[in-house]
Amino acid sequence: MGDRLPPIRHSAFICYLAATLVLAVGVVVAFSRYPGGYDWVYTVVSRLASPTRNPDGGHWVTGSLLLAVPLFWPATYHLARAHTAGGRRPRLPITALRVGLAGAALLAVEGLLGLDFSRPFRKGHEALAIVTFLGFYGGVLGLFFHRARYGTGSVMGGLVVILPLVAVGLSQTALYFDQRDLGWVNTEWRELGVPFWLSFAFWQWLAVLFLGLGLGYLVLKSGPTSEASSEALPARRS
Repeated sequence: MGDRLPPIRHSAFICYLAATLVLAVGVVVAFSRYPGGYDWVYTVVSRLASPTRNPDGGHWVTGSLLLAVPLFWPATYHLARAHTAGGRRPRLPITALRVGLAGAALLAVEGLLGLDFSRPFRKGHEALAIVTFLGFYGGVLGLFFHRARYGTGSVMGGLVVILPLVAVGLSQTALYFDQRDLGWVNTEWRELGVPFWLSFAFWQWLAVLFLGLGLGYLVLKSGPTSEASSEALPARRS
């Protein structure tokens, strides 16, 4: 009995697992339907979800992403309460995380319906993708550092999550100074003998993986506070 998760944390972890499972199914199916086979080491994430690059599988990624957002959203309420420390809730990290989730949902709608946000708004798709990226990273890292600041956790998890970003910066800097003629990353890099650690796609996929693991860790390690234990998720509030 002592090893069982508290009810609120258990509900949040179920939300996390459900969202992760839906996304995993979508990605695996999209992998299997990618024309010529998908080389994740040298192919960026966006191409897997692209209706142009992956006409038979792209909608699996966007569809699963659109389902995963509302599945995980209730867990953000638990994260907000359970990571309250020193009388302070992590409002900014939770807001950033929700912005990332909302951005992901909009990108999923764009891909699923074949829209192009860059038509009505200049660089609209790119801007939304950046906001989504910053929202997720800002939310996850913010929660880790909030825990560390108030002595309820270690900053080490945040450093692990940010590792792919550091690697991206170093690898792209190396390319800029040494192999500027390569152009954007693609599968031809493998035939050219370009090492995987210089590939933006490789580190991008690791960044996605580490973000997902970081979220799961935060849900599992969120200790029940007096405020958190007295309130349930929105669906269970009286």
